[in-house]
Amino acid sequence: MYPFGRPAVRRGPRLPRTDRAQAFLLGVYPGALRVRWHRPGGGRVAALAVDDEPDACPTGTDLADRVATWRGAVGWRAEWGTVEVTDPPDAARLVVTEVLDPLGVDPHAVYATHCVPTYFVKSGDRQANAIAEYDRFAATTGLPRAALHRRPDRRELVHRALRQEGRELLRQLKDADAPLVITLGREAADVFAGLAGTDRVPFRQTGTYGTPHPIPLGARELRWIPLIHPATRRGVGWRNTHTRWALEHSRGGRP
Repeated sequence: MYPFGRPAVRRGPRLPRTDRAQAFLLGVYPGALRVRWHRPGGGRVAALAVDDEPDACPTGTDLADRVATWRGAVGWRAEWGTVEVTDPPDAARLVVTEVLDPLGVDPHAVYATHCVPTYFVKSGDRQANAIAEYDRFAATTGLPRAALHRRPDRRELVHRALRQEGRELLRQLKDADAPLVITLGREAADVFAGLAGTDRVPFRQTGTYGTPHPIPLGARELRWIPLIHPATRRGVGWRNTHTRWALEHSRGGRP
C-alpha cells in the first residue's frame, strides 16, 4: 500500500499501439506516481510515491490530471496539507530520447514490461526517507502506514524474476513477436539471459557497450541490445558511456 492508501498492484505489460511491435523493452520494475507534499505546519516532501506509475510517458498536463484523479480516489482532506504535481519523471522521457529514438524505434510500437511487475522502494534512498516521514505523520492522524516491498539485492531480484515470473515473461516475449529485445539495467539483462538460456553479458564502459547480440529463441532469432537505464545514478562514467552510445546511433550508426 502506498502513502494515503492506494494499493500497489501487479502491473501488466504496456502493449504497442501498432499492429506489430518493433521492440520488446524489459525493465527491472515499474516506477510510481509521485507528488510534492506540503505537510501541515510547513514541512515539505519533494517527491512522495503515492500510486502506480502512469501507463504512458506523461506530460505536465497529464500528470496534473492524474494527480487530481488520485486526490479524489484517496478522499483528500485539508488537514493532510496540500499536494501538487512534481516535474514529469526523467526516467520515462530518457527511455524515449536516449534509447528508442537513437535506435529508430517508434515509442508507440514498443511492447514494454518488467522483470518484477510491482514497485519497490530502495532501502536508505530518498524515497525510503520520504515514506518514513509519511509514516510518522500517519501515526498521528489515523492514516494507514505505507506497506511497500523493499528492493531485494541484484542477485535475489534476478532469481525471483526467473522463478516467479519466468513463464509469464516468456509468454510476453512470444506475444510481442518483436525482432528486437532491449533490456534496461544489469538485472534485466541477467533475467533475459536466463530466459533465453544464453550467457550473461558483461557490462563494460568500452566500445562493446550496447553491441547487439543475436539470440536464438525457439524458431526465431532475436537481436538483443543490453543497456543501462539512461536515468541511472550509478556514476558519471556509466552515464557518459550511454550518452556516447546514444549520440553515435543518433548520427546514423544504428545496428
